Amino acid sequence: MVNILLDLVNESNFSSSIVKKVKEKIPEASVYMIVGTPSEIPVFSKLGECILRKHTAMGVYDDGQLDMKNYIPIDDNLLQYMNLHSMELMHQQRRFEGYKYFKINPSLECHYTVYMHNLFFWYNFLQRKQITHVFISGAPHEGYDCMIYYLCKYLDIPVQMINVSIIQDRRYPFKDIRCMDKQLAKEYEKLKKQYQNTPLDEIPLEKKVGELFDGWASLEPDKMKPWYMKVNPFKRRLRTRCDETNIIRIWRGILGPYYVEHGLGVKFIGASLKKIPQMLGMVPVAMKRWKEAAPLKRASLSLRDFYNSLAVDPVAGENYIYFPLHFQPEATSNPMGGDMYADHMIPLAILSRALPDSMKIYVKAHPEQLALMRTKEYYQDMVKIPNVRLIKLESSTYDLMKGSVAVSTLTGTALWECQFFGIPSIAFGYSLKNLAPLSYPVRTVEDCKKAIEHILENPGRNVVKELKIYTKALYNQSIAFEDFENALPKLITNFVRGKEDVLEGIER
Repeated sequence: MVNILLDLVNESNFSSSIVKKVKEKIPEASVYMIVGTPSEIPVFSKLGECILRKHTAMGVYDDGQLDMKNYIPIDDNLLQYMNLHSMELMHQQRRFEGYKYFKINPSLECHYTVYMHNLFFWYNFLQRKQITHVFISGAPHEGYDCMIYYLCKYLDIPVQMINVSIIQDRRYPFKDIRCMDKQLAKEYEKLKKQYQNTPLDEIPLEKKVGELFDGWASLEPDKMKPWYMKVNPFKRRLRTRCDETNIIRIWRGILGPYYVEHGLGVKFIGASLKKIPQMLGMVPVAMKRWKEAAPLKRASLSLRDFYNSLAVDPVAGENYIYFPLHFQPEATSNPMGGDMYADHMIPLAILSRALPDSMKIYVKAHPEQLALMRTKEYYQDMVKIPNVRLIKLESSTYDLMKGSVAVSTLTGTALWECQFFGIPSIAFGYSLKNLAPLSYPVRTVEDCKKAIEHILENPGRNVVKELKIYTKALYNQSIAFEDFENALPKLITNFVRGKEDVLEGIER
């Protein structure tokens, strides 16, 4: 018997054709799906029972789904177990407080109700449907999906996940958000032995990956920056959160494909005339979006100004740990930061207690951060932590890395980039960066003290060769997003069949 739950399916990523291939490869399987887009429910419902993401994210279920005549009650054992994760999950739900497609009321009562509805529903669903396997197509970070993950751990149901890799447009498989997949560690150790005596420039990388690595190794900020930081990060994030509000850009999006195909010729003009009703119809849409985006933009800009009023410039010659804050809400801090370490105050307080008196912590806000999940009081409390200095947003993150004793945060990109400068990283969370050569994974004051002592006794070294080998390991233990159509059905089949290496037989 195989009853598999798939989260999150949609035609743009985890398509119906992929689900069909899963069913073909595992003919005995009954498939249950969480569907991202309401209009796609009719397509996916032909393949199995569906639940809409919007409904489960809001904790809304109909009588048929709840089946109150046959429910399994929540008991003390389950409550005690889930109490360990309840704050983490309710914080994940907060991402929907200002969501553009649906909204959760920000009150504590509402978040508690959503949490309890989901606890009751999924505890019952997983058992009543006799779910044997769960596949999650990303790091669970939206409340309901992390609820499913923890309940699977409680009920001993195998879970397989994939998540974004350090390498752009690739995904890596893992089974535990607190522990990276063992196959990656094995691959890294194998490659280190294989290339032990090989010069750096003779270690082969796939063309695109090689170009990406060369950018990191160049130590030039413009080449090192991740793609999402190469445009105005604040504007890009606001646009992502609220959709495009500029009517000219919206019209460009409508007419762009015709311009690419025809240029400014007669055919383009003809196509443009046909699109006039659609273009005019987008004017009230843009206005509605702006009504929602404007208050968030004002609040976010006001918060940035307040942050900068507390911030200072770096002090020449000062010893410091550089601590860049995460953009939140996002999976990189919750759940990958590890429970409530998603609240930066916790790792900052731990790090501060572990530092020598002469060393500071330079904290810099994320340039994409909006007002959601941030307050003026939060930054005021932050500067009260001994040795913490907020650093002005205009300061170069790469200059701050290069001048630091070490870089510390939860799971952020800076933990990877700093190592190309020979700067160690102190990682509080759980991510692929933890296996990199200059990484010091920590959770406690004692962990931090040991890491800092070792760093001070062993100054940074050139590890570019090791980073290249690790990049190759990351490539070998991941799949390209563009190959999902063929790779995902094989990966899911390997998972269901109990293969230790779920990438077995998948071309990379």
